[in-house]
This record gives sequence, structure tokens and C-alpha cells, in this order.
Amino acid sequence: MEYSDFTLEKVSAVLEITTQEADLFGKLVPLSIPSWLNETLGKRTQLALISEKARSEFIIVPILLACRHLSQDSLAIFSGQRLDVDPAQGLIGECDFILAIAPPLPPLRRRSPS
Repeated sequence: MEYSDFTLEKVSAVLEITTQEADLFGKLVPLSIPSWLNETLGKRTQLALISEKARSEFIIVPILLACRHLSQDSLAIFSGQRLDVDPAQGLIGECDFILAIAPPLPPLRRRSPS
């Protein structure tokens, strides 16, 4: 089973994870978006984006780059990274994006069992 096959119900049952509401971002301060973001998002309409994946990536990537810019480049963005965490539990597959608060890192790798 790949990540895309998981639903919240399956994760709750298989991995015994529970959810609870929390105010994770209560003290956010509004920021102005970089001027280039609107311009960049506008240019995507000039492209022949055939697949849903291409259309979504041409929206998401500029927004992620703006987030990285606004965080003074402290946001690491990994795209299309394979992340086979626990094949026995079905936690395998390629992630669309993984975000981390860190400087750019080498590619993510699963740690070998000791």
C-alpha cells in the first residue's frame, strides 16, 4: 500500500493513531507575499499543462518557493522523494513534497536497522 492509499480511517486503525484538535498556528503574523509570486502564478496559464499533476505542481512549487523566501531560506523542500518507512505497515512510496525547517540536506534515506 502506498501513501496515497491511506485514509485517516486506515491510519487510525492500522497504526493506532488518534487525532485531536489543536491551535498549531495561533500566533502567526500576516506577511506580504513576494511580488514575483503573482506574476509567476499568472505565467502558468501560458503553458500547455496536460496532466492534473503538472497543473498542481505549477501552482504548488511557486508557493513553496515563496514560503522558503519568507522563511529566510530555512525551509528545506524535498520533491518526489521515495520514503519507504515501514513496508510491513504499508508505509512505502514517493511523497509529493516533504518540508522541513532546516538548511538544504542530502537526500533522505531510510536508516538501516541496527
